[in-house]
Amino acid sequence: MSLVDLIRQFSILIGLPAAVMACAAAAVIVIARDWRLVLFAYAALSTMLALLLSQVIPTEWALLHVIVGGLVAVMLYLSARQTRWAALRRGDSALSLSSGLSRAARWPQVASLSSFRLLAVALVTVAYLALRDDVRLPVIQPLLRDTVFWLGLVGVLGLALHEEPLHAGLSLLTVLGGFQLLLFSLTQQRMLVGITEGGQLLLGLAISYLVLSRGLAETWPASGPGVSRWQA
Repeated sequence: MSLVDLIRQFSILIGLPAAVMACAAAAVIVIARDWRLVLFAYAALSTMLALLLSQVIPTEWALLHVIVGGLVAVMLYLSARQTRWAALRRGDSALSLSSGLSRAARWPQVASLSSFRLLAVALVTVAYLALRDDVRLPVIQPLLRDTVFWLGLVGVLGLALHEEPLHAGLSLLTVLGGFQLLLFSLTQQRMLVGITEGGQLLLGLAISYLVLSRGLAETWPASGPGVSRWQA
């Protein structure tokens, strides 16, 4: 038995646990504030989606999703880490080191409280349980259908709750992951795999740029009137 066949059989055996873990990781992306936990949840989501994709497309194509997800997670980690420590390296004359630490500890600035996001996810869970039986996709396995529905709901909720690029971008990638699972359940074409994975990589690069540019713009304010924050 080849390694590819072993991975395919393994993915079939753990189909339900993989779907549950993917749904839980998507919820963590929306609820959690800590950027390290959010990136770990995205990496777990990419891995679980690859296991689910291996049930509908060749395993070699599904493994590409893990590689692209890992590259996106690394790019976002480097951008977030650079932003995280920029305040400590600035040495602003009007701020002490302790206030600089406090500013860095507050990054990222999310638009809502964690308790509110948790309540919103709970309400979405109730709506999901009430509506999932009404979603009719006969050509897709029920397990994959439920996963696609949940990823779409939670991803759109994350886009609505977050204005910070890291969380909003990962929510958009969550929606894209659900779309890929739906698309490849309907058709298996190598060209579409390349297009969607390449688009995911470019989207991850754009999100990394937004995370870094917004973080540095907030951390390195203008030093005086008439001086732009990029010249300070």
